Amino acid sequence: MSKGNNASIQIRVENHAFMQEIRRMFNEEGRKSVTFVVRGISMNPFLVSGRDKVVLVPPRTPQIGEVVLAEIKERTYALHRVIAVKEGVYTMQGDGNPLSMTEQFTQENIVGIAEAFIRKGKRVETSSRKWRWYSSCWMTLRPLRRILLAVYRRIIVKIF
Repeated sequence: MSKGNNASIQIRVENHAFMQEIRRMFNEEGRKSVTFVVRGISMNPFLVSGRDKVVLVPPRTPQIGEVVLAEIKERTYALHRVIAVKEGVYTMQGDGNPLSMTEQFTQENIVGIAEAFIRKGKRVETSSRKWRWYSSCWMTLRPLRRILLAVYRRIIVKIF
């Protein structure tokens, strides 16, 4: 690789080791953000595995509608949207998951909070009007999610 080249190196590591490294970077190095490529289909159709990236910032108290990376059970992690909070327990759900598929976590299980997503090479801030509008609409449309996702999977995926 030549000097000044912005090429990136891809390394695959076990999820738990990767999450511990993110925590270490936030705690020991004092990093303000960590960016990585998303894996998995639970946030489809809005985040595509292997293509889109998430920019995480250190843990803080999340709000309903925010996307959080958290440990949902020992050595198992999810990057999903917070849909409810009750007595210190947060409930999250992937944008592409059915209504019955939710996970719970507590404040100490948060690895990071999504600050932005890089979709098709374009950065979208979670604080932007566009992202807030999208989040609000998707949360409102949760009862119709099954139908909307079926249309997406049967029609749009086949066309493109």
